[in-house]
Amino acid sequence: MLISLDQKGFAYIDRIRQNPDLKVKKEYKFLNEGRFLVESNKTEYNKLLLNQLKTRFNSNSLSLTIAPTRACNFNCPYCYEKDRANKKMTEKAQNSVIDFVKRQEAINNLHIAWYGGEPTLALKEIQYMSAEFQKIQENYSAMMVTNGFLLDRMLDYFDELKINRLQITLDGIKETHDKSRYLLNGKGTFDKILTNIELFLSKHKVGISVRMNIDRNNSKNYVPLLKLLKERFGNKVSLYPAFVHDYGGGCRADSCYQDGFQKALFLKKLFEEEGIYSPELYPFRASKGCMMQIMNSFVVGPEGELYKCWHHLGMKEKIVGSLLHPNVITNIGLLANEMIDGDVMFDNECKNCVLFPSCNGGCVDNKVNSKKTECIPFKSMLEDFLEIRYEMNSKFNNNQKVDNKE
Repeated sequence: MLISLDQKGFAYIDRIRQNPDLKVKKEYKFLNEGRFLVESNKTEYNKLLLNQLKTRFNSNSLSLTIAPTRACNFNCPYCYEKDRANKKMTEKAQNSVIDFVKRQEAINNLHIAWYGGEPTLALKEIQYMSAEFQKIQENYSAMMVTNGFLLDRMLDYFDELKINRLQITLDGIKETHDKSRYLLNGKGTFDKILTNIELFLSKHKVGISVRMNIDRNNSKNYVPLLKLLKERFGNKVSLYPAFVHDYGGGCRADSCYQDGFQKALFLKKLFEEEGIYSPELYPFRASKGCMMQIMNSFVVGPEGELYKCWHHLGMKEKIVGSLLHPNVITNIGLLANEMIDGDVMFDNECKNCVLFPSCNGGCVDNKVNSKKTECIPFKSMLEDFLEIRYEMNSKFNNNQKVDNKE
């Protein structure tokens, strides 16, 4: 919600704030209930902390990101898993995951994210575990992060897997995409991925989010790709920008958007030149943090090993436990560090920020590794982005008035 106050309005609210007898006025109640005004910053912080802790340590829900294989049929230059051994999940490891879920008797919700490597290279394993999970937990949901090239292999039995969302990556239009997301033999993948998306939408009801990994080399492709997807799939496919980070040394000649201002400039230009509004143009209240900070959330590797972050898959030094071990958690010290280090709730720089708690301080893993806070793009162009939001709200309200008159 965005509220605009002129100097007279601000002075009026400030006068109410300083006079306890006037706090019964409806204007003050509205701002107080909407949390535009708070009685105490300390109390507000404690309420936020309590809410985050309740969410992070909620034992009613279990979320697992499962990599049934670390193998991949692509050879993307920026991949952070390229130097890690390609392994497929054994039957023993699969059963250990199933047994682990069975033991979580307190949960009433199970969510699985199929990940890799490329998960579609391990479809039999996914079929087997999906069927077992559904027997254990009625309230079951799943999504898949996939390159989309082999989706046609699961077309006929997709509904059985209860996957309600697919995340697929396209790095621009055909020519640009095929230079960065190509097969192991060097052949392009763009046309096949689009054909698979079309096939899926014709047979299944599934949400498809297309992620475009953006760097300075392909950023001009974002608008053409958006237009292509809109023309071909309408509103059935969404596209969002994901700025490439240098996880694995894949950024060449400062090609990555590492600076918040440059990210903000990109998003601002999208709106000004193309009328494209990105959610990152306006901050939202951070809620529970990422999976790294949630107790009942793990990445499961193909050998049953456990991690607290997707980036860590295949890194032996980042293993916090194993589903094949009686105690499950084998490195409680690492688990504690992963969950607490870099936490925005205990970072003085973040707590003193005017936007707190509108973000989680960026990627926790990046923050721990770089020792730097990764601020959201909004912060570097605060006034510009607020004006954009105000303009959007004004247009919406005016359209509503027109609709009501009609």
